[in-house]
Amino acid sequence: MKMMTLFINGVIAFIFGISGISQDSSILSDNRDRVVTVPILLYHSIIDDSVVDSRYEVSIDNFKKQMEQLSYWGYSTISVKELVDHINKGHTLPPRPVVITFDDGYLDVYSNAFPIMEKYGFTGTVYVVANRLRADGFLQEGELETLLNHGWEIGSHGMTHTELTQNHDLVRQEILQSRLDLEEALGNKVFSFAYPFGSVDWYISHKVYDYGYSAAVGVGKIMQHSFGTVYNLSRREVQGDADLEAFADLLPWSNHFIPAPRRKYLPE
Repeated sequence: MKMMTLFINGVIAFIFGISGISQDSSILSDNRDRVVTVPILLYHSIIDDSVVDSRYEVSIDNFKKQMEQLSYWGYSTISVKELVDHINKGHTLPPRPVVITFDDGYLDVYSNAFPIMEKYGFTGTVYVVANRLRADGFLQEGELETLLNHGWEIGSHGMTHTELTQNHDLVRQEILQSRLDLEEALGNKVFSFAYPFGSVDWYISHKVYDYGYSAAVGVGKIMQHSFGTVYNLSRREVQGDADLEAFADLLPWSNHFIPAPRRKYLPE
């Protein structure tokens, strides 16, 4: 799996190199050399239940504790777009940045996770399955527009959540059409794609690039990201049974963060 990831990332870097994304070779070289440590957390459903029987469900109580700890440890949330803008363009990031993502577009992201994150000034990135926009239990246009208005990012998780490595014939519908449908529904650009089941091969990653996305996210354990990984950004899954110790293990910094004091300038 590790060798496959390295191969995919190398091919993606090659694609960038031959596609003329940057005509300034010095800027391109700087981008390729930039490596940043940013944990990307992956959630699915935040449920109103203290008994969790699935790795994909985190209880509201546990989620509250996790967000409280992130705040105490000094983390600031950024979007996938902000991470990639830093990698590609050198945009400034806050101290201890973290990306919080949610797959599948469950309604409880809005009803349960959103209010908790608002308390701490956190935002997230939600990956929506396009054909669920009007399905019960999933986010609708109204909730998604509210999230957008509060600084969240909306990405595509495919049209039907199909495992694309087993269904190459469906890539245009799943990758391209899902983006077009979401953009039409929300009136907002869809920047990134989340591979269903975290499953990706060279052909799929190339098509994500080819169909107009600027980044894509998968699943893994890596917290270091670079120019060669923007189409396979690794996310660390927060599973339903994770206590705070296990949660801390997903992060590079789990000690109290004390900001440096502001400098005092004395009058001349």
